[in-house]
Amino acid sequence: MKKIYLIALFAVFTATQASAQCASSCTYIASEQGIGGSTAVTLLKPTGVVTNDVMIAAIHSGWCGANTIVPPAGWTLINSTSNTGPGCGSSSTQILLATYYKVATASEPSFYVFTGTATQYLVGGIVAYTGVNPTSPINVSSSFGAQEACANIVANSVTTTAACTRLVSVFVCSVNSSATNIVPQVSLTERLDASTTGNHPWGNENLSISDESISTAGATGNRTAALSGCSGLSWATAGQLIALTCQTTTGINDEVLNNSFAIVPNPSNGIFEVSMLEKNTSSVTMEVFDCLGRSIKQQQLQELKTVIDLAGYPKGIYFVKLTSEQGTAVKKIIID
Repeated sequence: MKKIYLIALFAVFTATQASAQCASSCTYIASEQGIGGSTAVTLLKPTGVVTNDVMIAAIHSGWCGANTIVPPAGWTLINSTSNTGPGCGSSSTQILLATYYKVATASEPSFYVFTGTATQYLVGGIVAYTGVNPTSPINVSSSFGAQEACANIVANSVTTTAACTRLVSVFVCSVNSSATNIVPQVSLTERLDASTTGNHPWGNENLSISDESISTAGATGNRTAALSGCSGLSWATAGQLIALTCQTTTGINDEVLNNSFAIVPNPSNGIFEVSMLEKNTSSVTMEVFDCLGRSIKQQQLQELKTVIDLAGYPKGIYFVKLTSEQGTAVKKIIID
């Protein structure tokens, strides 16, 4: 069998293609939630988490004073959002929402303890995902979303820099009522809803985490959550949006394929060379797509180096799909 040296051109998919990829990438695994005492909250590791899965933790500190959260080893701060509102006999009562991420290792503990530096009641939760880029899991995040009225909690928009992300929305509320409920907007799927009871010490603490798949890069727009049971009561809220970077490779042996190619130059003027590293297979099909997902070129790759000519096509991003007996891979080539 003749040795073929594989090379791929790779792409960011169109909205339709990216949506299909995102449906199976950054997949939700499970969640855990916990109600803490006055200084710490313990959260179990979500069921099903394995090496390179990504966990997002959110910790909400209640009213009556400033607080700082100390995470367990291995957790990295995403954002810390504070807000003030009436309560505890003051018009400047402070609440806190701190979020963290951790890429799972092969030896994760069964639980994690998040500790506050002040005596404030804590409520927390962890949501876990597979298919997130373990090297750079957080694409972008927002750290403000707060108001003091019994209306929607607003988490400010973020602008993602990559197609195929999962938007995690975190909402918290402190209010002097155990009847309060956080209801995320309909585009979001709620993953956990944790709350205290009995006003600890002056407010009932509420935490909700939801998510949705985002297939294209750019501004996401605000996300909101409605509140119930807080009319006319003292309260304060906060929110964050966190965009996870999803893995976008496809096929049963993408890692092998993706490490077996070079494209020179990239960006190019439309003429570029596909240089292939050694691969034992007799059938490699290359297909190029434009930004609308239309197939514009197909050919078999038979040589060590193959010159591709797209000089007659408009400038922009093009997508190359490489298919062989080992699987399928897709990446991008930029023509400028």
